[in-house]
Amino acid sequence: MPGLYVSPNKYLEFEEKPAVAELESEIASRSAAWDFYGLIGLLPDPDPILAKRGDGAEILDGLTADGHVMSVIQTRKLGTLKKEFRWQPGVVGDKEPDQAAKKLSAMLAEDMAQFSLYDLLSEVLDAPYFGLTPIEINWVSGQGGMRISKLRGLPHRWFGFSEENDPRFISKNNPWEGEELPYGKFVFARHFPTYDNPFGLRLLSRCFWPVMFKKGGWKFWVKFIEKYSMPFLLGRYRQGASPAEQAEVLAKLAAMVQDAVAAVPEGTTVEPLSIGDKAGSSDLYLRFSGAMDAEISKVIMGQTLTAEVGDKGSYAAAKTHENVLDVYREADQRLVKATMDAIGLVYATVNAPGVPAPTFSWFEEEEPQQEFADRDKTLTDSGVKFKKPYYVRRYGLKEDEFDIADCGLRNADLTATAKDKGGQFAEADPQSLDDLLEEKMAVEADQAIGAMVDQVRALVMTAGSLDEVRDGLLSLYPEMNPDQLAEVLSLGLTGADLAGRLDVRGDMDGR
Repeated sequence: MPGLYVSPNKYLEFEEKPAVAELESEIASRSAAWDFYGLIGLLPDPDPILAKRGDGAEILDGLTADGHVMSVIQTRKLGTLKKEFRWQPGVVGDKEPDQAAKKLSAMLAEDMAQFSLYDLLSEVLDAPYFGLTPIEINWVSGQGGMRISKLRGLPHRWFGFSEENDPRFISKNNPWEGEELPYGKFVFARHFPTYDNPFGLRLLSRCFWPVMFKKGGWKFWVKFIEKYSMPFLLGRYRQGASPAEQAEVLAKLAAMVQDAVAAVPEGTTVEPLSIGDKAGSSDLYLRFSGAMDAEISKVIMGQTLTAEVGDKGSYAAAKTHENVLDVYREADQRLVKATMDAIGLVYATVNAPGVPAPTFSWFEEEEPQQEFADRDKTLTDSGVKFKKPYYVRRYGLKEDEFDIADCGLRNADLTATAKDKGGQFAEADPQSLDDLLEEKMAVEADQAIGAMVDQVRALVMTAGSLDEVRDGLLSLYPEMNPDQLAEVLSLGLTGADLAGRLDVRGDMDGR
């Protein structure tokens, strides 16, 4: 009968009902596996590059000294850091946040406002390059409960993992097994961690050899330039010259490399020699360096054209590569959100168990806030006069950066409407502006539709055929689709026919 082994000595047939105790137990673990990793203290770092070299993760810090590495890292990070973010109250399902959730979210946002979250998020975004970013949370008792007093991103090399994949602080007192971390003190941003590699996937380790090869290539390139950038000088001494005379000519040629001036004995000639095709070989070093940069770009950004377009691709290809980079940035945004949500969960657990934890979210800030700007312009043109606090709150301006221009009440109808509602334009309540704007837009829409109806009526009355009506409508509204126009005319004619029949029947019934 088919089945599978659930332990070395236990075969479970598919028709057999499994025991609850066996389902709840853990079978595959490092302590039970034939794996020496379970016999030591902290887990060794499984990074393949570092393991082969026998180095620690600290060597990755030096790779950022490479100009291209730093450039592509900055390009990827800054695309995420330019976005706006905010804290929102936690909710359960589709329900609206309750007062407790709103209060908790406001507390957390207030605590976070005292830090440079831009710098903290930048440290979180280092996780893809170093594998992880540890963050320590410092607390202090305050109004409303435990408040966050400090958030610190710490060096990744200070932390390891136990055989249960629990993070440990590698301290002086316990470097072998590490210090156990209490709940609520640390949050870790990790890039694609696995059970076998809880340290996370380090992109910089995949850039190690390209950076090293490029450095070696530059070293040989510099030597090549020193050797072949200037022509050789060939000195010909006279027949029968003594070794001392030969050495003197050679010394003078060496001096000419710096001074380009020399005095040689009579009968000695000096001529420059061209290196010929050897000069063309310098392009090999340039292409080799470019190939290494391309490898680095693919590791960090998934493509190459957003780093260096040159003559290697069309606009369409560059746009495709830009889309790939956007996918990487979206992954970075999810990493940041997961990390900050973890802080929000810890904050809720410490201060208000049972209350939905605040959540972190990204959003695109409109520049300028076009929707509000258009609305405010319409209302201002209608006679509404806003006060300074409104502009400060809505657009983030400072009171000393602008003045309110005097605006008279130019629309008597809207003035009367506002007075009927018990308000004044000079002291308009921003909360009621939406209703006022909707009324004004409805009036303008009715006027516009009335004008359209008059145009169509005049066209129908003067046209001699249906084709003339169609051509006239298309000339009035060239953006209208002819098929849609035909459908609308067909429905309109059908409606007119039915209306005529009803009118006739009504007249006959009235007799």
